Parts: sequence; C-alpha cells; structure tokens
Amino acid sequence: MESSISSATPPPGSQPWFRAFASRDFYLAIGTTLLLSTLLCTLSFGRIGDSVRLFNLFQNIAVVFFALTLLRQLPRPKQVRDERINLVAPEAKGSAGLLVALTVGTLAYITTVPFFFISDDFDHLNLVRHSFMTAIWPQITKGQFDGTTYIFYRPLGFLSLFLDYRLWHNWAPGYHLTNILLHLLCIAAVFFFCKEIGLRNDTCVAASLVFALLPVNVQAITWIACRFDQLATTLGMWSLVFAARFRRTGQVRSYGMAILLFVLAILSKESAYVIPVLWLALELIPRNERTKRLPPAKRFAALLGYIAAPMLMWLHRFYTLGGIGGYRAETGTPIARLFKMQSLIGVLVRAPGETLFGYNWWIHTDDRTLSLAAGVTAAIFLALCLLAKPNLTSRRITWFCLIWVFIAALPAHFYFRAPDPGLVFSRALNFGSIGIAILIAVLLGQTFSNPKFCLSWVFAISVLSFVAVQHNISAWQLVSSGTRSVLADIDRVQPSPRPNATFYITGIPVGIDGVPFFSVGLESAVRFSYSWRDDIRVNPRSSKPDPSAIVIDFTSRQ
Repeated sequence: MESSISSATPPPGSQPWFRAFASRDFYLAIGTTLLLSTLLCTLSFGRIGDSVRLFNLFQNIAVVFFALTLLRQLPRPKQVRDERINLVAPEAKGSAGLLVALTVGTLAYITTVPFFFISDDFDHLNLVRHSFMTAIWPQITKGQFDGTTYIFYRPLGFLSLFLDYRLWHNWAPGYHLTNILLHLLCIAAVFFFCKEIGLRNDTCVAASLVFALLPVNVQAITWIACRFDQLATTLGMWSLVFAARFRRTGQVRSYGMAILLFVLAILSKESAYVIPVLWLALELIPRNERTKRLPPAKRFAALLGYIAAPMLMWLHRFYTLGGIGGYRAETGTPIARLFKMQSLIGVLVRAPGETLFGYNWWIHTDDRTLSLAAGVTAAIFLALCLLAKPNLTSRRITWFCLIWVFIAALPAHFYFRAPDPGLVFSRALNFGSIGIAILIAVLLGQTFSNPKFCLSWVFAISVLSFVAVQHNISAWQLVSSGTRSVLADIDRVQPSPRPNATFYITGIPVGIDGVPFFSVGLESAVRFSYSWRDDIRVNPRSSKPDPSAIVIDFTSRQ
C-alpha cells in the first residue's frame, strides 16, 4: 500500500474496503453533513429572490470555512514531536482517474460549444481578422491600445485568437472548442502537479475533478474574450508542474521549462506575476527521502532565476507600455496602484469567498435547485474542516494552498472592492480556483484514510458542482441567443445598408444576469453582421442620432 500524506494514522490495509462504511468516520461525516445541510439550506431558502442576501450568506460561510481551516491546521503541542513526513512518489498509477476528470470537464462545458460571440468577442475578432503585422505586431511592440493609451501587454493571448481566426474564421463553436481544450490541459496540469508534490492518487484525482467543475470558472471557459485568463492559468499551472518536478529531481530541463512557461503565461496576462511566489512557497512542502538534494550552488542559481525572470518581464512590460499599464482612474492613475481598505477586504474575503462558492445569484430561473446544491456543498466543505485530521505534510500543503488562494486575486484586487453576486469579474479567479481545488482534495484526504470513501465524497461534490455549473452557463446561453437575435433583427431591418451608413441603436441592455450584452463591441458586431464592412459606424447610446442615421430601437422588443 502507498503511504498516505493525508492522515496521521496509516490506513488499515488488511481491512476490506466496505468496512470503511461502518466506521466512526463515515457516520460522523454523514451526520455532520446532514445537520449542516439542513441548517444552511433553510437559511438559503429564506433568502430566495434576494441575490445580495444570498451572496452575503455564502460569503459569511466562506469566512467560517477559511477560519476553521486555518485553526484546524495549527499544530497541537503533543503532535509536533510524533509527526513524520509521509509522501508518495509520483508513479504512472492514476491515469483512469485523470481520464474521468477530463471526461467530466468535457461534459460540463460541451453545451457551450454552440454559443455565439458575446460583447468583447466582436472587438477581438475585428482586430485579429487583419494581417499579422496589423493585428499582432503592435501588440508585441507597443501593447493593447484602448483608444487613449496602451493599457495591457498580452501579445500571446491575441496571437491565440489570431490563429483561431485563421482556423475557424467567423464560426464561434471553433473558438469554444479551443477554450474547452485549454480547460482540459489545465485539469491535467492540476493532476500532475498534485503527483509532483507527493499527494496520493485518490487526492490527485479529487483535486482535478473539483477543479474541472468549480462553478466560478464558467465565465473564464465560456467567454471567448477570457482567452487571456485561460492561457495564463494553463501555462502558469504547467510552469508549477515543472517547478515542482525540478524541486524533486533536480533536472535542469524541468527548471528551464518552468521559466519558459512562466514567460509565456506573462505574455498572456499579467495575472501570472503571482507564480514566482508559488515557486518559492513550494519550499513549505516537506521533502521525503527520495527527493534529490541540490548542492548549494545549484539551489542559489535556481533561486536567482526565479527572481530574475519576473523582474526582467516586469521591466520589459514597463518599458513597452511606458508604465505599469492597466485600467486608469478618472485622475489618470492606474487603478492597480490604488490599493485601499476595500481592496484588502476584496483580496482576503470577497475573492476567496467567490472562488469557493462561485454561484451566479442574479439568475432566478432555478433558485431552489441552486440554493439546495449550494447549501449541501457548503455543508460538505464545513464538515471537512471540522473532521480533518492533519499531519505535518498535509498541514504544510494546506498552508501552500491558502497562500495560493489569497495571493491569486492581488493583480485584479480592484475588481473585488464591492460584492459581485453576478460573478461579473469571476474570470480573474480562474487561477486561484486551482488552489481551492487542491485544498478541498487535501481536506478530503485528511478526513478519510480510505481512498474509495474519499472518492465517493468527491462524487457527491462533483454532482452538486455540475448542477451549479449548468446554472451559471444558462445566463451565457441566454445572452448568446439574444446576441444572435439582435443581429438578425438589424439585418432584417436593413438588409443592405448604404455606403458609409451610420446606425443609432437603442434599447439594448449593457448586461443580463451578470453577462455582458454589448457593453462594448456593438459597432464591431454590426460590421460582423454585414461581412465586416468597415464603412459602417454605430453611434454610442449616449449621443444624439445623426439626421441621416439608421435608428433602431430595441426597447419594445425586450
């Protein structure tokens, strides 16, 4: 039997697996979960229809979850002397579990493939349909221009969309297939990372399954415009896989791959700048006797590279953009520099809470179903906190996961200064959700020493999460069909606009249920509808229509 990192007491290998279901742990877990489910579902049912109160309820539950997790991971004095390092060496075993996680991740998002382009997608398409020198080269040499200044440096993200356009052109399902593929690559990275840090097989499968179905990731996977977030998360995750492998084996090629993938992640989105912190945080995880010890000179060189790579990339970004970039406040100051008390609360409370319980409360079509799924899920998570039996190694990995969760939102702290019941900015939580997934898996391992029982609990979490994912996806389906309908109506009203035509379109909402609905990209969408006619203009909603403009009012059609 393989050694367990997740329990202070080794699993009794001589017992048949079904004896676990007659154990004290089993009855205690079931009883605690049922009791908490009754309480939390009652509380959530009493708030149905009030999205803010529901959001706040689960934010408070998340605070309790993280507080309990922190307290339960503190070592007790009598335990410290007796604890040993128990790590499992990576092995080929587990491919079936990984295959299950990949299949489940595909099934969860296969319904998004027929979705249409949404909002910002049209602006990105309008850019990448041009030649490389027009569309991509300025992104490499100058950055992303917002009409006033250069704000972001994400050339690899735009290159990804550029290549997608060469393959799929105006066929939206192709872009969604690419997004799903990136999600599957990230699921695989989660699995192999858990292997590299010494988690046992069932815990690795649990982490990849939980990540595959975390509801908070729906925006990042469903919206084509979130390609930047997905690329940064996937490349960053594989960078961590190779960094963990280098730490275990001392292979120089693994170290080189970790640095290279980090650089590519940074070229996708600036959220990847937190990865070097996790490179260093890996040292929290104890080494077992099989881990290769690097000579001091090699360790110093590796540390130097981990510091130099992000610094050089930051200097390159600063030089290219003429500053740190990013969105700007009315005063012209980059809002990333405006880190105030609300930002601190957002990073420490709101962002982790949204990542853990990523439910779109602005959708009211199936409130009772979602409230039930959310309440039972929260009960399971709290039960795991209460019943976990951490040892030295699992405690260190838990602290590593908590660092991951809390630092992941730092680059986008300004998004979480206010509550977000509709998950409008949840794309910024995609990378942090991996830390949550591994944390839940480790808590499962700390609670149940029997792998089969651990996986049965993962199955329950997966079913509940699948329900929540489909709930969140329903808002994107609504906006997708609404976008098709709007463009079809415009085409029906004006089948062949005159040259240099100007449209004045009113009555279109900025967003629906937390999903952007032509908050930007309306002009590009109209040009798309007329086979990319660059002579067409669309006046902003706030302006007065030109006397010769084609006026279309959608107010009465909503």
